[in-house]
Amino acid sequence: MKYPQLTVFNYKIVYYALRIFSLYWLAVQYLKFIELENRSREIYEPVFWFEKVLFPEFPGIFLVTGLIITGVVCIIASILKPSYWLNILIFLLIAVINLPLSANFGVHHDNHVMILTYFLSIFLLPEKLEDKDYRSVQYFYLGILMTYSLAGMGKFLGTAKNIIKHTDKLTWLDKNAAKLNTYDNYWTADAAIPEWMSEIYSYENFWVVLTVIGIALQFFCFLGAFNRRLLTFFMVFLYIFHTYTAKFVLADFENTNYLLIVIFFPYHFFLPFFKRNEAGAVNR
Repeated sequence: MKYPQLTVFNYKIVYYALRIFSLYWLAVQYLKFIELENRSREIYEPVFWFEKVLFPEFPGIFLVTGLIITGVVCIIASILKPSYWLNILIFLLIAVINLPLSANFGVHHDNHVMILTYFLSIFLLPEKLEDKDYRSVQYFYLGILMTYSLAGMGKFLGTAKNIIKHTDKLTWLDKNAAKLNTYDNYWTADAAIPEWMSEIYSYENFWVVLTVIGIALQFFCFLGAFNRRLLTFFMVFLYIFHTYTAKFVLADFENTNYLLIVIFFPYHFFLPFFKRNEAGAVNR
């Protein structure tokens, strides 16, 4: 299977896998709303101007339930009959549902990848995609991976700026940069730092090398949009990266990890298996 055909083949499966995953995602958001609803309404503070217009106060459970049920109906409908209009509606619903959860009550939720995924895939319908449209799928991958590449570039530029200007700010090249980043997040969360974590961070030179390699890989993530093997490699890298940030930086990236596997997974690996089953059925 040539690269254009392989790229389109994988996305056609992604379209349906993403929507099945989205049903799980909506259930998680519903549980999070229930958790936050029990907190004091006075500490709710809208972050984005659009959020201030739509949700000047934390929404009630009935409104949230209505939005989530509407999202479920639209997602199921888009599985049964893909549509541009349904894609637009799902994107808007997911963005709106996420608004009251964004950086409120002292809890930060990183659903931006989910929102971006639906935005970039509005005009990608499986039944209309042909092999010659593989570049449209590449742009879909590129848009998602660029969020990581830009973050990596920002770390590089920030480090270079501080080195050139000879500032006294801590940079990622300092031996204790990764350690202090972890400790700061644990102290902010008022959580005890595990003893095994302190022992791991005692290998100072190792962490400098590992941090530089990690930032470099983060910057080059965009290359995965143009090569299937690189896309699989960066899928694994981002999973490890998010797992590290979840454990060592206390960042809530669990659902993002699942999402990246859904949209970047090399589904074509299973194609020979399907063909063998079809051949066996014919022979019988």
